[in-house]
Amino acid sequence: MIQLLLVDDEPVILKSLVNNDWAGVGIGAVHQADNGLAALEVLKRTEADIVVTDIRMPGMDGLELCRCIREQYPLTRCILLTGYGEFEYARQAIQYGISSYLLKPVRDEELLAQVKELADAIQLEEQEKGSMEKTKRTLRTHLPMLRSGLLKDLLSGTVLPAPELLARMEEYGLPFRPDASCFMAMVRLEGLFRQSGDRDMDLYEYAVQNIAGELLEADYRVWFCKDAQDYLVFVLQPKDGAASAGEASLMAETAVRELQGKISDVLKGQVSVWVSSSFRLPDELEDLYRTGLNEFRKVPRSGEGRLLRAGELRSQSKSLNTLHSPPGFQQLLEAGRYDDARQKLDQVFGEMDERMLDTEEHLMEIVYTLANAFLYLAHLQGKTLLELSGWEAGLTADPRLFRRPERVRSWALDALERMEAASLRDLKDSKGQLIARIHRFIEAQIAGDVSLQTIADHVGLHPVYLSTLYKQEMKENISDFIIRYRMEKAGMLLRTTEIKIYELASRLGFQNPPYFSKLFKQHYGVTPQEFRDRVGM
Repeated sequence: MIQLLLVDDEPVILKSLVNNDWAGVGIGAVHQADNGLAALEVLKRTEADIVVTDIRMPGMDGLELCRCIREQYPLTRCILLTGYGEFEYARQAIQYGISSYLLKPVRDEELLAQVKELADAIQLEEQEKGSMEKTKRTLRTHLPMLRSGLLKDLLSGTVLPAPELLARMEEYGLPFRPDASCFMAMVRLEGLFRQSGDRDMDLYEYAVQNIAGELLEADYRVWFCKDAQDYLVFVLQPKDGAASAGEASLMAETAVRELQGKISDVLKGQVSVWVSSSFRLPDELEDLYRTGLNEFRKVPRSGEGRLLRAGELRSQSKSLNTLHSPPGFQQLLEAGRYDDARQKLDQVFGEMDERMLDTEEHLMEIVYTLANAFLYLAHLQGKTLLELSGWEAGLTADPRLFRRPERVRSWALDALERMEAASLRDLKDSKGQLIARIHRFIEAQIAGDVSLQTIADHVGLHPVYLSTLYKQEMKENISDFIIRYRMEKAGMLLRTTEIKIYELASRLGFQNPPYFSKLFKQHYGVTPQEFRDRVGM
């Protein structure tokens, strides 16, 4: 609500000013005073946004009042009314920040227009101020996410020009000095944490972040994010930069050990922490992060929490022998031996547990070995993996999959089940197509040779295998289908044509008409002629 204060020592003029239609120009409240000192008293009790004052008043004139208002209430706007148009008044009005300067006699319309213009400007400023405050509140609310996102971008290789990076860091409240040494600590949850579900794991990670903040922020500037691989990454810059490089490294290692102990005491779980050597932001950040990732991949997850130092781990070039020993997954899937594939998977994870090879590298080895086998099987059949099974998880596996062996095991078993179902469905479809080919051949060749051998030659299968397969799928012999088809076709021809019975027998592949009549009677219970007589032909 915009408030207005009218000041004039002439009661008639003041009353005339008060009686204007101020509500029509956006004024919510109107106050009055008959001199400058009284106006200042009114301003102490109210929050007048606009002051309209005469310039000639006893005690304190309008110019002096405007000067005091500018000093004490800098947001309040002033309009001067005077009967004198001297330049000196105009100069002083500008000096005191007067918003408008009107010469008496002032028309009501002119004054209302000036007040409306100021009222509109004040409302616009308040809206902009409110929007700015909302933006600031939003920024404060999202600062942790913005800081984390910026660090993740830098870890992933995003290169920002130095001025832009410094501006972003300043905007996000990250007081890191680009000329001071930093350390990186990467944290991986181990032990009991690994047995938690995703929701509990998220809570544990949040708790670890808070514990680290409380413990480290006394001596370090701390910048945190959770990376795409589910590692908790902390960039630490000592607040006291007077220590030597060696002393700083020792202090960082000591702080990390305290962090491991605190997490163990509070959360009853273990964490492994990799600590980098000293580096400077941002040039060495990405390379050190990749070094940390690589060294963590050498460390089994089945162990207890460890403190890892940059460069101290040697590569573990041990392979999962069971995974690659014959028969491999590719051969087992190609042969449709899915039970054997599941048994082999049990053996692989048994070896992993026994030899403590549950590193991320070995988990990736299992996933990609299986994925390649799935692709091979699909392409062998001239299909894509999506066409074969309606599923592509083997190629789009979430990086979180490699975090825990039980995840990989569950993924692999689900993958095998899906592929087996797809193979069985595909086999059923192919059998259905085979049966259809057999039926179409019999129907087309019913007057000729439809022996088992002839049919087998047509579909390219061994007669014995064909006979067995047909019996399994159709629950009857091929010869039973041929007889039934001949009898049904004979019944249809007897009902719809005047064909001679001996001609009918020949058309259906019978060289001996009496034999045809015998089979017909066995099927329908009557001879062909009796059947025709009954249907009225």
